[in-house]
Amino acid sequence: MAKRTSAKASSEASRLKAANTAYYKALSARNMRAMEKVWSCARDNILIAPPTNPVTHVGWKAIKRNWEDYWPSFSRFRVSMTVTALSINGPVGWVHGIATSRRRSKSGEVTSSRNFGTNIFVNDDGKWRMAFHQSTVIPKK
Repeated sequence: MAKRTSAKASSEASRLKAANTAYYKALSARNMRAMEKVWSCARDNILIAPPTNPVTHVGWKAIKRNWEDYWPSFSRFRVSMTVTALSINGPVGWVHGIATSRRRSKSGEVTSSRNFGTNIFVNDDGKWRMAFHQSTVIPKK
């Protein structure tokens, strides 16, 4: 028998997916104001990045500082995610997928990678806000 999803659950899943997409748009645009709308901007936020040689950044201030230091090294930076799993349990939602990133350094070097990405969001007054992000490079075979 097919599993039925209520309209409300489907709507929440769509909103969570939209919040996840907003994260990758803000990341690609290197737009801190947009990032501040996506993240919950709390002391307990965690970012584990970049995908190669990852470092754990705890708290919104550390996460913001990481991007302020990392983004200027690129003249172009794009990341998108193909979602493979999305789940909501009460006020917590998580999204997992394959992120594809393409970068051009200031010196002109072009690199790309495919990464496993996991994002955890909390529902804050009806808005999904990111609390956790981790990206890990998928090794090339």
